[in-house]
Amino acid sequence: MIDTKLITRAKQSSKEIETIDSSWRGYVENLRETIFTIPFKGNYSALIEENALLIEGYSGLLLIDRLYHNKKTYLLKTPVKHSPFRIYGLYDSRGRFECFMARPEIGFHYLGLHNQGHAICTGDIQYSNPDSLSILKEISSKIIDSFRLINMESLGTVLLPNEYSELRSILANKEEDPKTKVEKLLNKNLIEEIL
Repeated sequence: MIDTKLITRAKQSSKEIETIDSSWRGYVENLRETIFTIPFKGNYSALIEENALLIEGYSGLLLIDRLYHNKKTYLLKTPVKHSPFRIYGLYDSRGRFECFMARPEIGFHYLGLHNQGHAICTGDIQYSNPDSLSILKEISSKIIDSFRLINMESLGTVLLPNEYSELRSILANKEEDPKTKVEKLLNKNLIEEIL
């Protein structure tokens, strides 16, 4: 009952105060949308891209030199190499982990497009929210190790530079099955079986 009495006794607020109040609320809301929340403390390299924070988990050599199909492992005669290759954990503006990304995007373990590019498919690598730099680096180390092998049974989006165009055209062909792709790679002398 007291609330309704107070409301009926209250004076009409001035339009100027309502305008100032609305403006201030809009300003505060705009600040909230543009401020990044850092997911964890530490000294690390990071990039801000649009509305996301990319925290570096790995920087070094990317080496892709093996291919696996039908219980056989093959060696790429010309390995895919790139340095520096970086793996990032992508966090939204509120500091929540979303996915792993790479710069530049090279390799075979990528999913569909994300706002900042292709997300990395982590496959069997299990992880929860990487909420510390040490956990992010540990997972990124496992990811770079998994990038070394092309698994024909779970081939993701193929992203390769132009100097690997022959390899890219064979592996990116979605019309052919893995067996046909491996046969083409053998016929073109791009791979050899490891005995």
